[in-house]
Amino acid sequence: MFLSTSHNKIDLKCRVSIPASFRVNLEKSNESLILFKSLQFNCIEGTTSARMQTYIDAIDELDALSDDAFVLRMMMADSFEIKFDINGRVVIPDVLMNFAGLSDKAVFMGIGESFYIWSPTSYENQYTKSQQILRDNGPPKLILKKKMSKQNSHD
Repeated sequence: MFLSTSHNKIDLKCRVSIPASFRVNLEKSNESLILFKSLQFNCIEGTTSARMQTYIDAIDELDALSDDAFVLRMMMADSFEIKFDINGRVVIPDVLMNFAGLSDKAVFMGIGESFYIWSPTSYENQYTKSQQILRDNGPPKLILKKKMSKQNSHD
């Protein structure tokens, strides 16, 4: 699981350190890191290869000629499997750097099964927007359901 926020420096070779807790999560699950253009925001989304497989599987559930399937295929085309160096850094491809407006700093924002990499300005704008929504609407109305065990689901 990816949680928390971290502000990290990007060096001149477009290398950035992935937060240690994110690396541990990837190493623990023995998963590859996949980076791609977010479909919702001008930022990079990072996730595990297993999570990316769920997106790929979802395409098979769609009408193969639909706009949704087309968009998801283009997301795959803009995805990169990224390897860490011995210092826990990755090189962010230029196409992703440009898409997210990154230059010398990156903000990593854990969102559970994946994480975002924002430019500091974009992150601050999104954070401010979220706080305004909270002030205007109050906290989200969540209904948290217990996951049923397999044994209980057969009762």
